[in-house]
Amino acid sequence: MGSRIENVIRTAVQTFATKPNGSFVNANVSHNMNILRQLLSEICPADDLGLTRYSGQPRFPLNLFSSKAAPVSYMEIFENQTVSIGIFVLKDGASIPLHDHVGMYGILKVLYGSLNVQSYSSIDLPGQTNSSIVHQPQYLKARRFPISCINEKDSPAVLSPSEHNLHTIWTVGGPASFLDILAPPYDPSGTLNGGEVRDCYYYSDVAGEDGMPSNSEIRLLKKTSCPPSFWCDSLTYCGPDIKHLQHELN
Repeated sequence: MGSRIENVIRTAVQTFATKPNGSFVNANVSHNMNILRQLLSEICPADDLGLTRYSGQPRFPLNLFSSKAAPVSYMEIFENQTVSIGIFVLKDGASIPLHDHVGMYGILKVLYGSLNVQSYSSIDLPGQTNSSIVHQPQYLKARRFPISCINEKDSPAVLSPSEHNLHTIWTVGGPASFLDILAPPYDPSGTLNGGEVRDCYYYSDVAGEDGMPSNSEIRLLKKTSCPPSFWCDSLTYCGPDIKHLQHELN
């Protein structure tokens, strides 16, 4: 039997594997995602990912702190054409700006600390407004959901291609980290997804512009560049050996 993280990787690949026509190999995606969420809930960061605690700050692992100044760090665990799996580490006060996951499934499991998540679902509601601004390609309408505060005791959060597929994330009361699964992965070059470019785009919530209501759950989002305050450096994976999976599952 493999390690817990190996089981997570195998289950994620099996859950989101697709046929040449784009349909899922395993048709019952919801059922398989529930199995995957349960596996993630059983992950122990120290034992299963090598994220060791230390006495100076017992709620956070020493080896998650980068020597660089980036507010956010990323530790890649596994990636192929089906999924990307990794760990994001946010320093105290850091945030990941509002961004999209168009056409993706995603699962987020907090490992240490607490996070606020503000999510949106993109919508097309013709007739809801006479504003001309929403017909411009850099704008989209979205339904905003209440902020969720999640920590390591909570079940993994989920997004789908049509629900909660835009979000912003920020720390609560100290640094935090989470394990992140995306399917299919981002691929700005188109090399993973058979030539399909799948890039990450950033947005700002500009409800109130051009007559859009500012106090509604229906929001106007404007595509923007990545904020200069946000950048990400890399951390080295230090968990159980999974190199064999890169060959086996590709």
